[in-house]
Amino acid sequence: MTKLVDRRILAAWLLLVGATMVAWQLGSDHGVSDVRTAAVLILVIAFVKVRIVGRYFMEIREAPIALAAIFDTWLIAVASTVLTLYCLV
Repeated sequence: MTKLVDRRILAAWLLLVGATMVAWQLGSDHGVSDVRTAAVLILVIAFVKVRIVGRYFMEIREAPIALAAIFDTWLIAVASTVLTLYCLV
């Protein structure tokens, strides 16, 4: 008999919901007094969410190691670029 919901998928989904709630709290002036810090934290949360979606809902965790490495490298490059550009401006 198959499971209705895989526990790992459920845990990933709950983590995404929690991360969304934290980002919303930060974005609506409830968590951090410095706007720049809040924005950086929200961006970091967004990139963590991208990795979770990629690994669990696009099934990159079960893909060949090379594909997972390419995805992680791409994500680190994009996150680093966006955060660097945001902090420089």
